[in-house]
Amino acid sequence: MKEHWPRSTPFVSLDNADVGRLLLPSFPGKTIAGVEPKGGLVNTNLKVRLSGRPGALLLRVYQRGIAAAKKEIAIHRRIGGWVPVPHFLYFCAESPLTGHPYAILDWIEGVALQTLLASLDGHRLVALGVAVGRTLAAVHRFTFERFGFFDADLDIAEPIDLDKKGFVAYLEQTFVRGPGGARLGTELSSALLQFVAREGDMLGAWLEQPCLVHGDFNASNILIDPGEDCAIAALIDWEYALSATPAFDFGNLLRPPLDADPAFAAALAQGYREAGGWLPAEWQRIARFVDLYAFADILSRPATTAVIVADAREAIAKLVTS
Repeated sequence: MKEHWPRSTPFVSLDNADVGRLLLPSFPGKTIAGVEPKGGLVNTNLKVRLSGRPGALLLRVYQRGIAAAKKEIAIHRRIGGWVPVPHFLYFCAESPLTGHPYAILDWIEGVALQTLLASLDGHRLVALGVAVGRTLAAVHRFTFERFGFFDADLDIAEPIDLDKKGFVAYLEQTFVRGPGGARLGTELSSALLQFVAREGDMLGAWLEQPCLVHGDFNASNILIDPGEDCAIAALIDWEYALSATPAFDFGNLLRPPLDADPAFAAALAQGYREAGGWLPAEWQRIARFVDLYAFADILSRPATTAVIVADAREAIAKLVTS
């Protein structure tokens, strides 16, 4: 779904000399051989090659602030070795050029699953579904005492209530007292609140153990190893991670177009269970329900675009009328 969403912030403008000033002190004797801007909706990501050094580097300029940067670093350190993630080589809390936090990471040679989707045959898509499910089970093995948002040390700085009562309260805050109601419209906002009040008890089937969830687990953040068929090279962009129910990650992944492929969903569940993950009987229905949290968050942000609002409206309308 996110492949056509516009960036929410402009790229940080850095020429080769700027890149060298930030990166070369960590690599004495090297020079910049090439700089290539890469994707992302918020941060500035640059693929950098150095003379005489095999492999590329990622220069990542964090545009959501120091807290998001430190949280991502802490997660990589916690799960590295169990979950495929890039390795941080250097971090600076404040760039001398722009004031942003920035990091240097190993560049992962992988292809985003999103890029591959149009070219995958049914057999390979199923194989990738199994691989993604196994990797997601490894993420969800990291557990916490309660649900909530992390601080920089992965302690729960802001607890959240994920049962029906908490969900209704959050939606009322978003669509009654917040800006979400105007963006969603009165009729659909009312239908959404009624739907959650009527169906929200399903959440209780998947709230037993708070665990690490990626929080933005979509096909653009899953890199596939180009040299090994159907292997996950890395999961990237952990800034939205939190302690929650696994349903968050399943709901995010099974948005269009993957929501329309029952074979992929079945393979995803197979891989997840094979790797030790547990799924309730109606896991797909619960995952789509929980994904309403993400769309409510999108609609409550001070700045969002008409394209994103339209996608959120369509997804919400589809769910509440199904």
